[in-house]
Amino acid sequence: MKISILSFFSGRLNRGVETWAKELKKHSLKFAEVNIISGASIYLFWNFMNSKIIISTGGRFEIFYTRIWTWILGKQLVVFSHSGPGADDKWNLWCSPNVFVAFSSSQAAWANKFKLPWTRIVVIPHAVDTNIFIPDKKIKKTVDVLCVAANSPDKRVDLVSRAVSNLNLKIVGSGQLNEVPFAQMPLVYNQARIFCFVPHPWEAFGLVFLEAMSCNLPVVTIDDLVRQEIVGDAGVFVANPENTSELANAMELALKTDWKDKPRRQALKFSWDKIILEYEKLFNSL
Repeated sequence: MKISILSFFSGRLNRGVETWAKELKKHSLKFAEVNIISGASIYLFWNFMNSKIIISTGGRFEIFYTRIWTWILGKQLVVFSHSGPGADDKWNLWCSPNVFVAFSSSQAAWANKFKLPWTRIVVIPHAVDTNIFIPDKKIKKTVDVLCVAANSPDKRVDLVSRAVSNLNLKIVGSGQLNEVPFAQMPLVYNQARIFCFVPHPWEAFGLVFLEAMSCNLPVVTIDDLVRQEIVGDAGVFVANPENTSELANAMELALKTDWKDKPRRQALKFSWDKIILEYEKLFNSL
């Protein structure tokens, strides 16, 4: 089985989408040959010729162009909802993919309102490599609160910064003062006591939640259906993260609570060993 993933910034950036594409390629080796197409090569139609399934991770012109060529060439188009509920994913749905993959059941319910009749909605959550992101008790806890997010307004890192007073906060991510290679991230997580990330509700998922919990870090995050589905009983939810006191109290509660191995157990539900079976089922159906 040959699959092409269109990921414009793969090889140049290492954000959630690019990490997801690379990990999917690695974990699909047993049943599929996955090719990641990046940059301007996305728009060269002959790159689609040898693949039966085309996965689009972008939107706007990319998916419109890809939908036309997949119709002409008789290919199956699969779109993954990396954008999250909003205008971009509405457009993606209106471009009539064969399958639209939502990362959560609440996201799937939203997508069902906008899809065309012949588009199939499938729920496959993000996954984490629980053999790489492992708790290490030998590593000294030097950070009270860790936030991993790109330097982008929708990540709302400023809310976390304002809520931290006498705690030691470390912010890691693309465009931040601390930019860390992906290979070093297990160490970064293990140096922290708790993880805090309060993005806008339209954040599609948040792979960093799984990475943090896989290293047994409790999570402080926004109280919405998507984050409830991801975090479960392994964290503290904040209804109004814009309220500095409410967010600060949530972090203090997370620090005081004995979480035992709840975060790690929650992350194991999203291990690649389990989630890749859902991908295999989907691709075989196409």
